[in-house]
Amino acid sequence: MTTDSTATGLLPGLDAPFDSETYRRLGYLLLAAPLGLAYFVALTVAASLTLGLAVTLAGPVAFVATLLLVLALARADLWLTNVTLGTDAPGPRFPDTDGGAVDALTELVFRRDAWVAGLYLGWRSLLGLLAFLLFAVGAGLSIELLLAPLGYGETLVVNYGAGVVAIDTFPRALAAAAGGVAVAFGTLFAADLLGRLSAVVAGAAFADEG
Repeated sequence: MTTDSTATGLLPGLDAPFDSETYRRLGYLLLAAPLGLAYFVALTVAASLTLGLAVTLAGPVAFVATLLLVLALARADLWLTNVTLGTDAPGPRFPDTDGGAVDALTELVFRRDAWVAGLYLGWRSLLGLLAFLLFAVGAGLSIELLLAPLGYGETLVVNYGAGVVAIDTFPRALAAAAGGVAVAFGTLFAADLLGRLSAVVAGAAFADEG
């Protein structure tokens, strides 16, 4: 199986900010932030309910429902990844019910699909957090710097993490704008790298299951 990222290399090229594929990956990361949070909440709630019901007769039912939920979420996410990134990553398989309920349940619990799907969704939750931090810091700082020439003065200060700097002269405002371009390019490179990594992970997760 070949994905877009593995075909062109994992590391972005110098032309990444001018490549349309970079913006496809950027869009994917924009979706990753809320989806990552949604996956984390869904898995946390499902796992908590399963543990809470473990000592009751409903425990096994909750456990099976959690595994099926994990499979469903992973398949839906991999479909979205394929559509957004242009990959052809295979998804996890649901258990075959032709052999009866016992065989299907055995396959669900002991086959690797559900467990790998859980790890994959954990990765997607982490990716969502990374995407949120990237946009909150990179996009926010670059916009603030790029707008410096429009409103520089004694009251304009830029917080760059380690401290603040006053943009109170026109040369400083121009330097800030140049810094904003550099931060924007760096953000695009980082987004491209995360998008490529996401395609590689998606393609490798269930490569033996397709």
